[in-house]
Amino acid sequence: MSEATVPESLADPGMSALWSAARQRLDRRGPAVRGTIGMPRIESRCVPAVTALIGRSPTARLDLGELEAGLVRLGVGRDLDSALELLGCPPDPALRKRRDARDTAQNARAAVQSELERWPESWAAEWGHDLLRSGLLTGLDAAAAASLLADVRKFLDARRDPPGRSASRVELAARLFGSAHALDRQTKLAAATERALRHLIGPEGDTLEGRALWEAAGIAADSVSAPVLTWGLRPPGMSPLAKMLTAAAEASLPIHVSLRALRAHRIEATAGAPVLVVENPSVIEHAADGRVPFGLVCTNGNPTSAVVELIDQLAASGVDLRYHGDFDAAGIAICRRMADRGCTPWMMSAADYLEAIERAETQGVQLPHDCSDAGPTPWDPVLEADFDERRCIVHEELVVADVLREFGVRFRD
Repeated sequence: MSEATVPESLADPGMSALWSAARQRLDRRGPAVRGTIGMPRIESRCVPAVTALIGRSPTARLDLGELEAGLVRLGVGRDLDSALELLGCPPDPALRKRRDARDTAQNARAAVQSELERWPESWAAEWGHDLLRSGLLTGLDAAAAASLLADVRKFLDARRDPPGRSASRVELAARLFGSAHALDRQTKLAAATERALRHLIGPEGDTLEGRALWEAAGIAADSVSAPVLTWGLRPPGMSPLAKMLTAAAEASLPIHVSLRALRAHRIEATAGAPVLVVENPSVIEHAADGRVPFGLVCTNGNPTSAVVELIDQLAASGVDLRYHGDFDAAGIAICRRMADRGCTPWMMSAADYLEAIERAETQGVQLPHDCSDAGPTPWDPVLEADFDERRCIVHEELVVADVLREFGVRFRD
């Protein structure tokens, strides 16, 4: 419909305040919403035109439904939105874009809530709120949000297949979603899945990142990358792996051992032999430089499947496993997990922590601080209280010489 069909009385500039007020309402609430608006001040000459349009004298509130009906009756537009455009008040593109984005987000939230109602996990609703707060659903419409949740559900249901063997992340990605990269870390699916895995694992999941998180949920990255770093292990026996470790120890060489090698050739160690498990590779370097006479295993941060496999094999052989790591929330959490696997914390007491802080202060070393709580420290409950009070981070490298020296003195033959 052309502008020529707009009655002259409605095209009067004195009516512009009315059309502008109606447009602002539509831009703010959407073109399908009606309701009422406050009757704007218009030129007195225009009041009869409004009266004729709505069929009564205008009052303090103007019903937009009545206004629309009058405009459509006169052939001005198909509805209020198109009529206002003919009357010189087109929609504001920026406001419409924001409104559409808001509507899309609301529809996505509704789709998420609807999908999660069918999930059996007690943490499903909390995970859904976590997704919404994280911004992962930004830009997704209802269909895309529902599809994302369906893919996470598919992954959770399939993560234990095939029976008797944990499939790797890339295997599951290829089998479930047609691409080995579907669960790569930069994807929305991987980010949403990782948040679900944290809820699945429980409180410890909050301290895990990357492959450590996936492995804690039983999803192996693969059996050859992320090997365990060792020093000085001399397992008895004639298996290829035992020979390799012994040769490396005799040559004073640190050596990496893959999960595949550990599964193919189990380590049978000497019962009672001392082995120190540490968090950081630099401790292995320090041990190699000093050619310490005892074995070490390095978790290299959160323990991978290869680390856990080796620790379990050594523990099964009766090895005297001790653990030392960083004094920070993440390091204490690793210590807690290692203690659960049979490692006795070594120089990880409250007294050791406070002594390291005092020494750093004496030497003028400014220690960083940790905003996270320590969590339970059952091997020394005082440590949790002291850490949460002081919150100073003591990295393992700061005390490495003392740790290795004292371990050598305590466990020397």
